[in-house]
Amino acid sequence: MPPTRKGRPADSPGAVRLTRGEAKARTRARLLAAAAEVFAEQGFSGASVDEIARRAGYTIGALYAHFPGKDDLFLTLFEEHVSHHLENAGRIAGGADVFSTFGAYLTEVADEHVAWSMLELEFLRYALPRPELLARLADHWRVPRDAITELVEGGLFGASGDPQAVATVIIALFEGLVVQRRIDRAAVPATLFSDALRWLARGLVNEKAIP
Repeated sequence: MPPTRKGRPADSPGAVRLTRGEAKARTRARLLAAAAEVFAEQGFSGASVDEIARRAGYTIGALYAHFPGKDDLFLTLFEEHVSHHLENAGRIAGGADVFSTFGAYLTEVADEHVAWSMLELEFLRYALPRPELLARLADHWRVPRDAITELVEGGLFGASGDPQAVATVIIALFEGLVVQRRIDRAAVPATLFSDALRWLARGLVNEKAIP
């Protein structure tokens, strides 16, 4: 029986039949939601596509109709995760007191997104000996780097160097601070994130004065 927007049988009173595109989008969204749950509970290595399909309420064939495998499920979730952060970063960049607001947001990421970061590290370890998969992961990482590059080109840090190189350093700096805060919160107070941004900006502005 065809699906409906409200999950009722197509011939029930008031039912609105889903279009093929709507049904496909709903199936995809449910599979991704199930994948996120299973990855969070069992890790990337421990998760199985069979369990993901079962959790979503679909057959394994339905899963493969949307995603070639577990790698693609993770990379799609990674893409959505990055997109969410970039939307927030874009709003922050257009507001007042950018450094303090960015610092507060990065502190939140450090404190509230631990499970996802562990999953990222597990996937990286899995991808390292697999060149083709590592190249795909690198493509996904270019998205946030390109976004930060645009902010640098827009004058956020007043840098005169290569904007992409500056963006790479910014990401590396804050990835490191996030890890250190998770290990020893007292050593990396929330204010250090915004302070580090200011120090970096001042250093970039004054780089020509350094022989």
